[in-house]
Amino acid sequence: MPRGAAACDDCGACAKSGWKDDAETYDGLDLPDEDFDYDDFIKREFDNRARQLGGPTREQLWRWVGLAVFIVMVLGYLISV
Repeated sequence: MPRGAAACDDCGACAKSGWKDDAETYDGLDLPDEDFDYDDFIKREFDNRARQLGGPTREQLWRWVGLAVFIVMVLGYLISV
């Protein structure tokens, strides 16, 4: 930034809003703490997500897949006869 500039091109700070001499580069980005547990976050956010949204469980999905495969096999047999 050039000397004597009225405002910062990057952050928009000016003489009216104030200059932050002690500001850190990532101040205000709401980044997680150093001791952030990623595995715990994933478990809390996505565990049982299908049931929360009212979707089918894995067991129900596999039953539907099995039924579809069975129907395709029966239709294939009936067409070939």
